[in-house]
Amino acid sequence: MSTFKNKPATHGPNTEIIHSKPVSSEGFAALPVPVYRGSSTFFENTAAQRAAVNPLGLDYSYGLHGNPTQYTLAKQLAEIEGATHALVCPSGLTAIALVAQACLKSGDHWLIPENVYGPVQALARSLQADYGVEFSEYDPCDATTVAAGLRANTRLVWSEAPGSLTFEIPDLQTILAMAKAHGARTGIDNTWAAGIAYKPFEHGFDFSVQALTKYQCGHADVLMGAVLSNNTKAFADVERKNRLLGLGVSPADCDLVLRGLLTLPLRYKQQAENGLKVATALKQHPAIARVLHPEFPECPGHSFYKRDFNGFASIFSVVLNAQYTDEQACAIVDRLKLFKIAYSWGGPESLGLVVNIPDSRRRHLADHQGQCGPILRLAIGLEEPEDLIADLNQALAALI
Repeated sequence: MSTFKNKPATHGPNTEIIHSKPVSSEGFAALPVPVYRGSSTFFENTAAQRAAVNPLGLDYSYGLHGNPTQYTLAKQLAEIEGATHALVCPSGLTAIALVAQACLKSGDHWLIPENVYGPVQALARSLQADYGVEFSEYDPCDATTVAAGLRANTRLVWSEAPGSLTFEIPDLQTILAMAKAHGARTGIDNTWAAGIAYKPFEHGFDFSVQALTKYQCGHADVLMGAVLSNNTKAFADVERKNRLLGLGVSPADCDLVLRGLLTLPLRYKQQAENGLKVATALKQHPAIARVLHPEFPECPGHSFYKRDFNGFASIFSVVLNAQYTDEQACAIVDRLKLFKIAYSWGGPESLGLVVNIPDSRRRHLADHQGQCGPILRLAIGLEEPEDLIADLNQALAALI
C-alpha cells in the first residue's frame, strides 16, 4: 500500500486529473526501457520552443520526430552494427526508399543488383517513371558488370547480401571499391545478417538498412525498419527526407523490438543451426537438385561469404529437379503441416513458399542440361529440426 502526501485540490477534478504530476522514478531501476507515449512534447519555455532543431541530436520537439523509447532503440541498433547514426521507420522497404530518395534526384542514376528484393525493383521503376531517376541492374555474381553499369550520373550503388530468394553472395569489397572510386554513395540491405553476421561499416558502406520486422523483433508481431550510417552528411540527407515525409513509428512497437533485441544473438544462432540441419538433410533428397545456402561451397559467392561473414541466417532456398512443374512445387508446400505459407521470416515459426524469378536469374542455378526446376524458399524457425525434416520428407514423398 502506498501513501501519498497530496496538497489540497485547488482546481476542479478534470483540471486536477490532467495536470497531476507522475510519481518520481528516482530509486527505480529495471531492464526494460519505459514506453514513452506522447504527441505533444512539452517545452520548458518559449525560447526552447523556438530554438533551432538539431535533427541529428535527441530532438524532443514533437512526438512524430522521436521519444526516448524510439531513440533508445536506434541507439542499440547502432551499437550492434557499429554505426554512429540510426533512425527507425515503418518498414524495411521504407528504409530503402528513404535512402534512395535522399541520394537521388531527377536525372540521377542508381545501380541495383538483379537479385535484389522484388519491391526494390518496383521502387526503382516507379522513381524512373514518376521522377526521371534512372536505374540499371548488375549481375551480383560478376563484379565486372558493376564497372560496366556505372554512369557519369550514378549517385548510388546498392547491394544485397545474400541475394533475395537465390542467396548469391557478391564480391562486396570490389563493388564498394568501384563505387567509391566513382564517387557514388553505397548502401546494403543487411537484413539477412541482422547486423550480426556482417558489419557493413567496417568495410566502408555509407548506409545499412534493416527490416526489424525479421530477427530483431523475432516474434512476428511488428513491422519496422531502420537506416544506419557512419556518414554524417549522407545520414543528414536521410533524416531530412524522413521528416519531410512525416514518417513515425509507435513507441509500443519500439518497445517490442527492444525486447526482441535482448535475445537476438541467441535466437539468430539457434535458428541458423536449425536451418543448416534442415538444409543439409535436404541435400540428400533425390527430388532436390540444389540447396541454395551460403554455407555450402557450391553456392555462388561462397568464397566471398567465407571472407566477409562470420555467420549465417536461417533462410535458404531449394531447387527441385528440372522435370518437376510449378504445380507440383505448390502441391509440396500445400502438403506441409508444420510450415506456414507466408511472407517474411525471422519469427519463431517456419515458413515455406514457391518463388518465381526471371529466367535471367536462373542461369546460375541451371543443371548440366541448362535447366532449372521450381524453387522453394524455406525460413526455419525454432521448432525441432528433426520434426521439420520429417514434415518436408512427407511432403516431398509424392514426387518420388
